[in-house]
Amino acid sequence: MSHLPSHYGGTFTPTTHASIPSNIDPSAVTLPSPFIVVVTGAGKGLGWHIALAYVQAGCSGICISSRTSGDLDKLEEEIGKVAARRKDAGGKVEVEVLKMICDVQRDEDVGKLEEGVRRKWGRVDVVVANAGIISKYVKREDGGNLPIGVVEDGDWARVLDINLMGVWRISKALTPLLIATKDGPQTLICSTSLAAHSYTSAMTPIAYNVSKMACNRLIEHIAIDHKDDGIVAYALHPGAVLTPQTQHHAGEVWDTLLSDDPGLAGAMCVWLSREKRAWLSGRYVSCNWDVDELEGMKEDIVEGGKLVFRMVV
Repeated sequence: MSHLPSHYGGTFTPTTHASIPSNIDPSAVTLPSPFIVVVTGAGKGLGWHIALAYVQAGCSGICISSRTSGDLDKLEEEIGKVAARRKDAGGKVEVEVLKMICDVQRDEDVGKLEEGVRRKWGRVDVVVANAGIISKYVKREDGGNLPIGVVEDGDWARVLDINLMGVWRISKALTPLLIATKDGPQTLICSTSLAAHSYTSAMTPIAYNVSKMACNRLIEHIAIDHKDDGIVAYALHPGAVLTPQTQHHAGEVWDTLLSDDPGLAGAMCVWLSREKRAWLSGRYVSCNWDVDELEGMKEDIVEGGKLVFRMVV
């Protein structure tokens, strides 16, 4: 990340990580009980690993959602294996799983997800709005397949509807339940991206970049507007990870960039939500940052108004 402009924040902490450091290892955490988590886009990729991180940390219940039931069945099986390993290590293993088919583009699906969580547990401690996509591939003469500019990128409506409006729908539906869970961390995390800082589509399409930048601002609003309700909210960059979605990106830059551990984002989610970190609420956070160094920068971050988005004048 050191090759990127400083405003990308890739090296905001002097030490950065591409794999899970011991100080945020979710298997070393024991979450309180009850502790209920909702993860959208959990069927594959980052969402899959985020869900497993909370199981490693001992959550008592988890709602996993995806558009594909088969993916959720596979994840539920893996959750059972992770819980069994935790039992072998002497940890808490009782975890209830709620599988929900949910297309975050559909108000009806999101409403059913909220209803399912409310009826099963009557609470939610953490919501991770992770479901997201990138623009459809195109054929380019330079060998790349991600669209560049407003002419090539014809996938705006779908990308914005999932990446931004999907986060809004999930937030709108589940924030009341987060507010009602007064004895929990009341945490909302949305998956943003380093691409939010980009002002060119040379690497990632405009629709994707704009959707993630808008999510950062949405998180700021939620954190400030619902501060008195106890809500804390974070926009988390989940790293540069090889996933079923990114593995088909073509172009020389992608051959070496996607090297972060897919479990790193989940580990950071657990760290962010195992206790309230009000000083960090409403801000952009990268899973690559060192959390000890980040906490050491707390005063500078708060007093300097850092990790939020403002026009330079």
